[in-house]
Parts: sequence; structure tokens; C-alpha cells
Amino acid sequence: MSEHAPSALLGTAIIPGPAAGPLLVAHLGGPKTGSSAIQSFCDHNRTALFREHGILYPTLNPDLVPGETHPEIPGDPNFELPHHGAVIMGMEPGAQDDYLDRAVATCRATGARMLLLSLEAPSLPAYADMVRRHTERTGLRAVAVCYVRRQDTWMEDAWKQWGLKYDQYPTPDDFVRALMDRAQDDVFFRAAVSVLEHAWLDATWGFMAPGDVVVRPYERSALRCGDVVADLLGLLGVGSIADMDPPPATNFNTNHGFTPEAIRLLRTVRPMFDGVFDNGPFEMLYDALPRAAAAPFGHVGLLSPGMRAKVLAHYAPYNQRLARRMPGQPGHDGGVLFRETPDPDAPWWPDRDLTAQEVATMLMQCIHRQHVRIGQLQGRIERLERLEKKARRRLAALDGGPGSPE
Repeated sequence: MSEHAPSALLGTAIIPGPAAGPLLVAHLGGPKTGSSAIQSFCDHNRTALFREHGILYPTLNPDLVPGETHPEIPGDPNFELPHHGAVIMGMEPGAQDDYLDRAVATCRATGARMLLLSLEAPSLPAYADMVRRHTERTGLRAVAVCYVRRQDTWMEDAWKQWGLKYDQYPTPDDFVRALMDRAQDDVFFRAAVSVLEHAWLDATWGFMAPGDVVVRPYERSALRCGDVVADLLGLLGVGSIADMDPPPATNFNTNHGFTPEAIRLLRTVRPMFDGVFDNGPFEMLYDALPRAAAAPFGHVGLLSPGMRAKVLAHYAPYNQRLARRMPGQPGHDGGVLFRETPDPDAPWWPDRDLTAQEVATMLMQCIHRQHVRIGQLQGRIERLERLEKKARRRLAALDGGPGSPE
């Protein structure tokens, strides 16, 4: 990896030059680094970002299907540009260029400062090519922002999201060994290797000026605001997101937290998963087992202490090189990107099979949860039936008495 100029320090805003036109900000959303949270928040608050902060946010992700309802605000430039219906990464290059040209024209006509793009595929060449073409054609400045995190905690999240669905990896440690050894050669593993080694920064985005690639830590302990959504928007000049509405939690933008016991329960029912990207059983368990789902997944410590130390040692050279992009960050002195020494007191639950008592307890919790809900629904049905009978009697009285036809 080549040398790079320093990136923006924590608390430093990215300020576009007012005379140079709108700034294009490309969020390079690595998997498991808060990308879905950023995208869902910006999508949910698109109008406020545009009207109050001069940030135009269109839809990039080809997996997001735009809604059929049309906005009720005629004449608003934010809606005249058809970004609700424009899924940019599904367009041909010429259509992408035309769309970005119209987006820039909208920014100029309304005085908007920035055009914000976000895609959870930083290694996707088509994303980088679109940004490169835009800057070359228009001469406008583009800035890329990405968040990186410690590989051991990334792998723990990846195990929950993908690894436990692979039959060939019975434990988190086995999954991690496969990632470090590059034992698989499918789309997911190639993307994972690129993310873990930060390879895509130079391989895909090397055309950008080094100072225009802003690398930030994902860990909340390193961010003053404690949240990647607030951190990114803070970089773009949004002082606070407290007055904006949080988006509704869905199975697409929320990674549910579970205790290790709940993770093991999911692992025992692997046939329930319809492929490695199916999160339905997670949603079902989260809905039916609230107490087990309440544990923050980032703190459960799925990796053994020995494997955690091996992971940090394996990726130390990559992190040391990347640390040069992030000077002055707390805990990053001397070329250390993260606090990479494993905490000897960190929680760890040795991988084992669930006991019959643990399985029975969780199943009874699920049954009890559903029993309570069914009781609540029965109560509502009974109240509705009473209201319906009362309404029928009232209508019968108005129509001439009990004997009147309905």
C-alpha cells in the first residue's frame, strides 16, 4: 500500500468550496461497518437533509426497490429529480452520467452544497468508475469516506450474519481460519478478504487524490459522537441528527443482537435458512425471544482468546499501513490503527453444544411470548365483537326496532 496524505481528523467537517460547485461525497460502505444504518437514515430523512442542510441524497443500491407512491410536495426540487425512482447502480454508464449531471444541476439551482452517494460495495469497480467519470467530465471535486473496524470484531459479526449458515464451519474459529487462509473462492469470501485487508482502497479507488479519501474508525469508542451515522453527517456539516427521525427498524437495516446461546440455537437449525443471505430465522427469534435478543452482539466475544490474538497479529501489517491515513486519533499513536491488544478480561463463551435445559428454556420463552401475544389479540377481538354487536343494535333501533331487516 502506498503512502497517503492524512485524512480528516475526528470532528473536522468536509467543507466544499462555494465557488467550485457542489461536492460529490461517495460513502464507501464496507459490510458490517454501519452502512445499512447510514443508508436507511439518509433515505428516511432525505427531505430534511436537502432542505435544511443542502445535501441531496439519491438512491444507489440496486437491491432497494423504490416505492410506488409519489411525493405530495409538488415543485420541490428534491422530488423533481426522480431519485426515488432512480436506482443508479442498475443503470448503464451513459444513464448514470446523465443522472449525476441532472443531480448536480439541481444542486446548483437550489444552492445545495453536496451530492451524497452511498453503496455497500466499496470494492465494486462500477461504483468507482461512475465517480471517476463524473469528476473527469465535470471537473468537480469528489471525496470518498469509509469506515474500517478491527478484523476480529468484524469477523464475529460476519460469523453471525453469514458464517453460521455455512455447514462446513461448525465454530466461529473455523470460519475465521477459512477467512485468513482464503480457503473459499466465492463472491462473499473475495469481498471479505478485500475488506479485511483494506485492499479495495488502492485497488479500486486509487485514482482519487490521497487527501480526498477519508478513512474513519468504526468503533464507537474512537468516535466522539459514538455513532457512524452522526459521524458521517457531522463530517458533512450537519451539527446534530437529534431532531431528525430515526428510520423504522427492518430486517434489511438492523442486525439484531443475540446472546451466544441464541446464536447456537440458530446454528442448530441451519436447514431453516434459505441460503446464506436469508435472515428470516434471525427476525423470527428476535421477535419471539426478546430477552435473549437484547444483548449487543458486538460484546458477546464469540472468538476464543487465542484465535483473537492470531487474527490481530495476522492483520497487524495492514492496519499499520492504514493507520497512516488516520493520524491524531485517540489510541492510534505509533502507527496503531486500533487498540489491538486483546483484553484478557473480555468476555468469552467457549463454543459448545447447548444443554437440554438451555434449549427448553429458550423454547418456553418463545412459547410464552407468543402465548401473551395471542391473549392480547383475543382480547382485542372480543372488544371488537362487543363494539360490532352494539353497533348492530344501534342500527336496528334506528331502522325501526329489533325486527327490522338489516
